[in-house]
Amino acid sequence: MDMKSLSPLIVLAQINATSSNKTRNCYDSGITEEVLIFAIFTMLFCVLGMLGNGLVIWLLGSSVKRNTFAIYIINLSVADFGFLTFELIIEIHWLFTHLYCDFPYELFQTGLLLTFSTGQFLLTVISIDRCVSVLFPIWYRCHRPVHMFTTVCAVIWTTSFILSAIHFTIIAVDGFGNNYTLMYQFIINAVLCLPLMTISSVTLFIKICFISKRQRRRQLLTAVLLTLFFFLVLGFPLNAFYFILYFSKIHPNFLHYGYLCTCINSGINPVIYYLVGRQKSKTQRNVKDLLQRVFKEEENSTDQIETSGSSKI
Repeated sequence: MDMKSLSPLIVLAQINATSSNKTRNCYDSGITEEVLIFAIFTMLFCVLGMLGNGLVIWLLGSSVKRNTFAIYIINLSVADFGFLTFELIIEIHWLFTHLYCDFPYELFQTGLLLTFSTGQFLLTVISIDRCVSVLFPIWYRCHRPVHMFTTVCAVIWTTSFILSAIHFTIIAVDGFGNNYTLMYQFIINAVLCLPLMTISSVTLFIKICFISKRQRRRQLLTAVLLTLFFFLVLGFPLNAFYFILYFSKIHPNFLHYGYLCTCINSGINPVIYYLVGRQKSKTQRNVKDLLQRVFKEEENSTDQIETSGSSKI
């Protein structure tokens, strides 16, 4: 058999090898009953979470000052909204292609990674910010930069974008379908965020248990603690699953479960803000008033800082 007759077979073998390699790198391929159930529930929670976070962005974004703590909450809602949007697109893409790999899936996954990392970094900064405000209240109110919230959010978004861009560049050069580079970003998030978030949350919780009942009822601290708690329970396991996958094999449904729990966590924050704002409210208020009530105390503190700063000038 001459070389000309062998060349088509060689080309076909190379194509099959490439295809099988992509399939091996996909943590799921084809429609199964379990994956379909995960996809349906994930899309459901994505839609509900997008509605809730969109409402928070619309109500708070139009009324909250640009130098208050609520800037963190708005950016967190934007990150959650983006995460849910990309996850919904990924699940719809899977319904048509039956694969969790290749282009444009990797582009959607990069956007999901960007928003997921931003949300974790924001929650870490929020936990540290509230911990410092409780441990050193006078220093915090007097020495905190007025525009700190906006600056920190800009730095977080920029950092997440750079990390996600590096991830996309690596998989584009290495070949689409390789999901192993995705693990590094989740591991980085886990190593950086988990210790800081856990220490700050525990310190904040212990400190609140020993302060007066009047301070203990502060709604902002309650909302922050609940948000951090639900993230550690629902959102962080996705990092843990990828960390385990880096060292050993796990069942693909664990990843589907992790994404489902993360979608629930991203959608539950607006519910927390609403329930905390409604707590012990004797009068009927609309959603906008309830959301503003949670962050009213922080705005008043910021106004005091601005007033004292302007009087010194």
